[in-house]
Amino acid sequence: MEMFLRSCDGKHDDIYLPDGTTTYVGRSIETKISDKKCSRKQLELCADYSTKSVAMKMIGTTPSSINNCEMAKGESKTLKENETLHIILNLYPHQLIIKEPEKAEKSEKKRTISDFFGGGTSKKPKLDSNSNVDSGDEALVKAKLEKLQKQTFAPSTGSINSEKSDELLSVENTRGAGWYNVGVDMLVYESAGLKHSSRVVAFDMDSTLITTKSGKTFAVDNKDWKLLFSQIPGKLQTVIKERGKVVIITNQLGIGKGKVKEVDFKKKIEAVLEKLNVAAQVVAITKRGKNRKPNIGSWKWLKEDGNGGVELTDFTYVGDAAGRPKNWAPGKKKDFSCGDRLFAMNLGVPFFTPEEFFLSQKSVKFEMPSFNPKSIPLNAPLTEGGDVTSDKQEVIVMVGYPASGKSSFVKNNILPKGYVHVNRDTMKTWQKCVAACKQALASGKSVVVDNTNADMASRKRYVDCAKAQGCQCRCFVSTVTIEHAFHNNRFRELSGSEHDIVPAMIIYSFRKNYVEPSKAEGFDSIVKFNFVPKFDDNEQQKMYSMFLD
Repeated sequence: MEMFLRSCDGKHDDIYLPDGTTTYVGRSIETKISDKKCSRKQLELCADYSTKSVAMKMIGTTPSSINNCEMAKGESKTLKENETLHIILNLYPHQLIIKEPEKAEKSEKKRTISDFFGGGTSKKPKLDSNSNVDSGDEALVKAKLEKLQKQTFAPSTGSINSEKSDELLSVENTRGAGWYNVGVDMLVYESAGLKHSSRVVAFDMDSTLITTKSGKTFAVDNKDWKLLFSQIPGKLQTVIKERGKVVIITNQLGIGKGKVKEVDFKKKIEAVLEKLNVAAQVVAITKRGKNRKPNIGSWKWLKEDGNGGVELTDFTYVGDAAGRPKNWAPGKKKDFSCGDRLFAMNLGVPFFTPEEFFLSQKSVKFEMPSFNPKSIPLNAPLTEGGDVTSDKQEVIVMVGYPASGKSSFVKNNILPKGYVHVNRDTMKTWQKCVAACKQALASGKSVVVDNTNADMASRKRYVDCAKAQGCQCRCFVSTVTIEHAFHNNRFRELSGSEHDIVPAMIIYSFRKNYVEPSKAEGFDSIVKFNFVPKFDDNEQQKMYSMFLD
């Protein structure tokens, strides 16, 4: 049985409600709701499959309703099948949909990882319902991953992350064993006996397949390694016996930085594969860029060029960078990142930690990044608290992080209305900016000051210009957080944008010096402006919504 929240207006896809897992609904991409009266976390939902109902708690500020009965903030109610939920009172109607499982022959029963490896009585790994996933969007991602994980290693179709029923394909590698380069940032090794397959189970290497003999975090030389678990070779052999392909996808920035010699790394890989006693393909990413996890360039190459002409339909990833906090198991350190899990999330494929995959351990709590690029609404209002431009002469002082979209906002929404653009990047000094502002005001024009303007002193210069001219002065403050700014900056770099790439030090400097603007500084009003991204094509939009390295 599965439960879903369905829009009565058919405005969006059904929202999956996993059993016992908290899901938030409100203003989001998933619900297609952009109404600012609706909070991003308007309602907290938790499905109970045993009672075929959903426990709900209203946490937004605007009332919701069930069957036209209004809910107050903090109030809890139960939603049952065929009852109507309005996410906002009298708006956005939804109903609970329950889908019963179709009956299937025993031979078609899907296997868990434990079944796949012969441990038929163990429970299948699944994402912990206590995971730190704070937004409705992230909960939806988690739920989808949970569904995908349940499909892993289906016996007849081999379908891990698609519903295709095509027969599993496997072909001999015709390239021959050895190393070759892909572009300037990927080293690829294919061992003797490798077979390409439509099913791929891919692994990180360090702390997933191997660990250091020395006990140090980083290997002291190319011989400082040992297998992480004794069960690994046998379980990799099982993947191959089931006509799958073993691939190792590993970030190796040390090679690109010259800290690790390429020749030593190659020797290490060949020794590891000999110890594992499996035919495998290794993809090592040596520089930052589109190929480095969690970016998905390495997977794209594998799908398009690295799989011997066989269509890649089933892909699972196993890695240790899973966002687990300190003491996720007794005495265990915090994971150094969440990169491996985010790589799988970007692809929408099943993900397992080494402990889950090789030892059939239960999943544990993990923490997601504070910024989720999938949560950025593409149709948010441009401003909150005021119009974008005015018929009266004025000075607009922009405030926000570098890479927060200030210049694009100004270019697309303010300059077309005849405002004079004052920008320190082009004018170089604040003195020239102030002079240009005074000159424009004296000629009767309005001005927009497109700088970061983090502190009161930098803003006062332009407030004084407006006062001297006797015109209004408004402050436009960006809603972009520092994490969002870093994401925008990285997206610019990866997408080849014409925007300058901002050094991290400059972004941190804004945070250090930032003082929240107030009307007490002399502003007539404070207006919030939102980042509403625009894309050249669908590929750009897909990249923007991913977790980027």
